[in-house]
Amino acid sequence: MSATGLQSNFAKARKLAGLDNGKPLRPHDLRHRFAVTRLRLWHQQRADVQALLPLLATYLGHANYSDTAYYLTGSSDLLAIAAQRAFLDGGAA
Repeated sequence: MSATGLQSNFAKARKLAGLDNGKPLRPHDLRHRFAVTRLRLWHQQRADVQALLPLLATYLGHANYSDTAYYLTGSSDLLAIAAQRAFLDGGAA
């Protein structure tokens, strides 16, 4: 698929999904949201997040974890969950 075809089809999908409100949504935004949501869920499930990070890199199609780290900017809810878990676990996240 060409870049123009991707942009056109992504715009149609955004409109169908009702995601065209406010700031334009890019494919990168979906990848970022997926990564942050997955981390939040793993923290809520009290999973070993450090051990699962290579799995997240695989989900995102990255060969190197450093490429995945780009997507992992903290959201306020993710940071709150991680801090609460660190407090409850005595520092083990």
